[in-house]
Amino acid sequence: MEVTQSEQPRRLFVSMRVKLLVSLTLLFSIVFAAAFFWFSQLATQIALRRIEEDLVNTLQAAAAGVDGDELVALVQEGEPNAEGFSDDPRYIRQMDWLQQVHDIEPRAWPYTYVAGDEPNEIIYIADLWARYDTSKAAHFLESYVSRKGLLTAGLERLTRHTANQTGGYTDEWGSWISAYAPISDSAGNHVGGMGIDFEASYVAEVQQAIRNSVLVVFIAAYIVLFLLVYLLSGAFTRPVTSLTKVAERIGEGDYEQDFSGLIRDRLPDEVDTLAQVFSIMVDKVRQREQSLRRKVEELQIMIDESKRDLQVKEIVESDFFQDLQAKARSMRKRAQQPPAERKQEEDKP
Repeated sequence: MEVTQSEQPRRLFVSMRVKLLVSLTLLFSIVFAAAFFWFSQLATQIALRRIEEDLVNTLQAAAAGVDGDELVALVQEGEPNAEGFSDDPRYIRQMDWLQQVHDIEPRAWPYTYVAGDEPNEIIYIADLWARYDTSKAAHFLESYVSRKGLLTAGLERLTRHTANQTGGYTDEWGSWISAYAPISDSAGNHVGGMGIDFEASYVAEVQQAIRNSVLVVFIAAYIVLFLLVYLLSGAFTRPVTSLTKVAERIGEGDYEQDFSGLIRDRLPDEVDTLAQVFSIMVDKVRQREQSLRRKVEELQIMIDESKRDLQVKEIVESDFFQDLQAKARSMRKRAQQPPAERKQEEDKP
């Protein structure tokens, strides 16, 4: 069954510009999201490496400032006070040095320790947290077993304790990134260790600051790119839209269209070629239509003449016309006779 135009299902028209804008926007959204994730991860890793470098540099300078001989003597002769710390002047001098380190690098929370008797056991000596928050501080001569052995490894070499991109590790005192280095006596022997912790919350703040900064830059770039795509999509689709309107008018029979505005002399592209093809096509269609009209007119004339001849033939061959011809011949014949003969014929009964 034939389907009329009114019965055909209506389809939603979406312009080429909208399609181009939506597709490019989705594409750039995916690319920007991937780039943002990659760049934020890269920036975070760079920031963490910088923090670790600051941590290591601070640790090495702080460990070099501790008197190893005095540390050994303090361990051997010192006694904890009632609060679990010490009033020994050597302990106080160590605390003052740790305070100086913290004043120079506020992110650093240093402490000192020596090896214990058990595997991975250490004995804390001085901890700067004792001057700020005793609940977080290790007491003087407090024993602690390092589960991973990183603190005991720090008695011999520089050792880091981080958790890569997570910003630190967590223990019973909080979340940190840490490093440990040996303390040497006057003879160059490793007699103890120093650890420095950076609070992981600071690392998280740095990470968030980096993400926020990167996000602002990417949003600004995304908006600029969206505007550029919007403008460029209009520039690219405008000739196609104009050509579509011209084609619609041609389809309605208006062949007097100007294609000069759609054809560029410099840097022509496919749209210019299409406009040229349309212009040539319209000229050919116009010529064919004019030729067809002339042929139709000539055919109409031929049809009219044929109809006329047929009508004349029908009239000539009719009985009425034949009777009229007979009467006309009779009248002409009588008109050609002499008056006497014509009088005799008239007098005949």
